Amino acid sequence: MTVTDSPITPPDFWDRQAPKYARKPIDDPAAYERKLTRMRTLLKPTDRVLEIGCGTGSTALLLAPSVANYIATDTSHSMIDIATAKLGPSAPKNLTFRQAAADAEVEGGPFDVICAFSLLHLVPDIPAVLDRARAMLKPDGLLITKTPCLRSVALPIRWMVRGLEAVNVAPKVHFFTRADLIQYHHDAGFDVDEITYFAKKQTSPFMVACPPSHASAGLRAVPDTR
Repeated sequence: MTVTDSPITPPDFWDRQAPKYARKPIDDPAAYERKLTRMRTLLKPTDRVLEIGCGTGSTALLLAPSVANYIATDTSHSMIDIATAKLGPSAPKNLTFRQAAADAEVEGGPFDVICAFSLLHLVPDIPAVLDRARAMLKPDGLLITKTPCLRSVALPIRWMVRGLEAVNVAPKVHFFTRADLIQYHHDAGFDVDEITYFAKKQTSPFMVACPPSHASAGLRAVPDTR
């Protein structure tokens, strides 16, 4: 693999960033809407869903009406405080926000769907997160992720990111390729059944994975050097 190790982001980083993160507009609204549309076609009304790394809960609020139960977690208590404050009278009644580490066991499973958006490049231990997801998923469940594969970006940008990390302006991130990400899924006991890109810049693959016995005859691990 071409993964580059990265130190753990200080625990209070996301707590400090939460208010700014909550105000930040979506970078690519059209791509975000395409992601939501695809998610809604994958979800069923009877599903129990776990979202890991939910941030301030915007995506959870939009997807929860499509399922029976939706639990959304984040390691930052400030993110969860902001998310919980959004649970007004018009919010979905089946949605719960909880503070939890990305690799923590979450009560309420097993789950039909576990999703993690823009998360895996940020966690200290990618295998631990995927292993835990596999353990909490039903045998015929789906793991759905969307992850920046930052090894594909230009080298000067990677240097800039490392510089921002050094002064605690940006979170610590892993740089890996799409092939690395697929291998991580395989090592955790998943087959990657779908890879889709919603933005013009094809750096953040949307992946649908499941246990091998339930994978379709669709897309498998396609070598990618990006």
